[in-house]
Amino acid sequence: MSLGILIKFHREKNGLTQEELGKGVCSVTHVSKIERGTTQFSSEITNLLSEKLGINMEEELQSLQKFEKLLHQWHDCMVLQQNNEIERLKNQIEKNSLFLIQSVKNKYFLLQARYFLLRGDITNAKALIDKIYNVRKDLNTYETHLLHHLLGITELQKGNFKKALEYLLKINEKEYQNLEFYYQIAIAYHNLQFKVKAYYYSELSLEYFQKTNNFKKIIDAETIKLINEGRNELWNFDNLVNRYNQLIAQCEIINDTSKKANLLSNLAYEYSYTGDNENARIYYKKTLDLLKGNKKSSNYLNNLIGYIYCCLQIKENKVDSMLTQLIQTGMEISKEIKDHSSLAFFQMLRLLHDDEKELYYQFIEEKIIPMLNKNGNYHQLHTYEKTMFQYYLDQCKHEEANRYASRLLNN
Repeated sequence: MSLGILIKFHREKNGLTQEELGKGVCSVTHVSKIERGTTQFSSEITNLLSEKLGINMEEELQSLQKFEKLLHQWHDCMVLQQNNEIERLKNQIEKNSLFLIQSVKNKYFLLQARYFLLRGDITNAKALIDKIYNVRKDLNTYETHLLHHLLGITELQKGNFKKALEYLLKINEKEYQNLEFYYQIAIAYHNLQFKVKAYYYSELSLEYFQKTNNFKKIIDAETIKLINEGRNELWNFDNLVNRYNQLIAQCEIINDTSKKANLLSNLAYEYSYTGDNENARIYYKKTLDLLKGNKKSSNYLNNLIGYIYCCLQIKENKVDSMLTQLIQTGMEISKEIKDHSSLAFFQMLRLLHDDEKELYYQFIEEKIIPMLNKNGNYHQLHTYEKTMFQYYLDQCKHEEANRYASRLLNN
């Protein structure tokens, strides 16, 4: 099969038709069957076709095998998040025209999409993934699972947790073997408020990362475990902060600013959950400072939303003109990267900033809550349902308050 693929690749590269290549060697039909791998042919024909194409077939086969290994190494480095090696392999791969060969082309494009996702470039990643999705019938088993994995990661980054889980649960662990996807399943379940399942898959992912010496991902798995252990009567906030600080220290040791940013963001949320908006604001600011190199990303926007919200809860910050500019900047970036969820939150924050209370709560009820419910972001959904419950209670609108109370109890 590889021989036929190489013959077709070099024929097309040399601008020859099947008839021109086969002239004096074999029929057009035979050339076609050779290229499709549906017939056997002698070494004499191989030598004659190679001579006409100006190639050494044995060397070309070895080059193709080496190239396939390069792609595999590139994928491994992306899983391990070895940034320098990722870039080195990327440059080496792209210097070689073999990535256009049919047998490796789809895998190359899928890995290129993975690269874009790693860099937070959802737009280019989605363009490639859509392209491959349209020819998914041509993918082999491994590539199909890789496609589902990338679709799951994309939906996670967009905040569509239901859709992400649909794709990720299609992956067969025995056929794919890259068990990193357990971690993405844990994230999806966490945001869908399935804490037991989230904890279970975080444990599976941690076991896999420890087995493969993936130290950076171990921190990720430990983090998702930490946030899913839940708040109960034994929960101690100071202990939680100490555990976060231990993970942050590990990030500093390995010089991983992106993971440090994620941990600071989680810690900011925990402070916000307790009502300590001042400390939450400080930690969101630290996160934004680390992410400022990639402002055109959903991650940056999510933290900017948290920062602005906390500032607005602190009375002396309400008149700060800087917040007006930050809201406007957030809306512009959201539109540019087509992040509709973030755009809705910035629209909500603008109403809060302008002290349009009635419109603010109306927007939450008519826009934010349905959007979060549709995306399966139940973690945030419950927060805003509590907000509406308290609002209607304060307004003495008991029927509406009871409606939200019922929804919260059922969940």
